[in-house]
Amino acid sequence: MSILYLIISAFCGIGILWLLFKTFFGSADEFLECIKFWLTPDMVSLFRGEYGEDRWSEMKLGFWLASGIITGIAVYIGLGKLF
Repeated sequence: MSILYLIISAFCGIGILWLLFKTFFGSADEFLECIKFWLTPDMVSLFRGEYGEDRWSEMKLGFWLASGIITGIAVYIGLGKLF
């Protein structure tokens, strides 16, 4: 039964990520820009004069990922307590 809970919670977490994608990023280009800033070291962004944009993009990506992960964990724990 634990595998079933894991599959259901993964689908719920992915569903939340899918639903919140447009809210957080607006388009795939903005998402790719956030990934670019996430992979770029902060010192490089600082020297390019993009430090504020870098921090904002990393924060958006972090909140988006955290919302999916937290949803998946909450559903898994909730299903375990419910059944």
